[in-house]
Amino acid sequence: MNLRLITCSGANETTDIEMLVKMLASYRRAEIGVQVSEKKCYFDSLRMMWIQFLVRHLAMNKMLINASLHINQSWVEDVGQGILSHELQYLLSIRNIKGEPFFQRVQLNFKIGRDSTPDAYRLLNLMQLYKPHRFIFPYNEENAAFIKKMYSLCQEVWLRFDVLYDESHGEGIVPKQRQPAVFTDVMQGYAGGIGPDNVADVLDEVALAQKKKSSLFGVTIDAEGKLKNADGHFDIELCQRYLQAAYEWRSEHLS
Repeated sequence: MNLRLITCSGANETTDIEMLVKMLASYRRAEIGVQVSEKKCYFDSLRMMWIQFLVRHLAMNKMLINASLHINQSWVEDVGQGILSHELQYLLSIRNIKGEPFFQRVQLNFKIGRDSTPDAYRLLNLMQLYKPHRFIFPYNEENAAFIKKMYSLCQEVWLRFDVLYDESHGEGIVPKQRQPAVFTDVMQGYAGGIGPDNVADVLDEVALAQKKKSSLFGVTIDAEGKLKNADGHFDIELCQRYLQAAYEWRSEHLS
């Protein structure tokens, strides 16, 4: 199984930038996921300024990292209608030192039934406008029909997206079983209750699911809740343990 990215979600204004960058330099398959919403990442907010400081720090040190933008609340509903806030337009315009999108991947944290159903054609147009970015769609029982429709539309215009299997919708609940690949030509992401102490077991489960039906484009895993300390903040030490355990699993299972 090709474990391509190991996502550490939840880095924010409480996270020390130098410590974060040092960790990411040691684990090249690591990706940070930054959560944004209209309440947390408006212009001049602490989160927006933290992102700007991070981008500047990396540019000054001529460094690259893997980063994804996780869009929530009313912003994700707007994106589903083909609308980007000024803040999101700005965030997606940020480039790294190679001139590529700083946030290479854009995760849309919607849930049909809780949020309004996205407009497939407007969303597709937006994806085409932001083609250098790779969008991530949550795949679960509520969203399955819509994601399959988006897959068909994207096939027509030669676009690809990634999927993230998380039945708990970001609540960090371990599923009864890990989902085999629904689409074999997109990257498969797995979330739900993953952390430093169980990541090896989760990867065993994912590998078993991938044996039933696998993706040609590899696998990602995404942890957030179990990377928080007692104060509820993103914890570098817990991230390092999670990354190290995932790296050791990958090393042991290289074919």
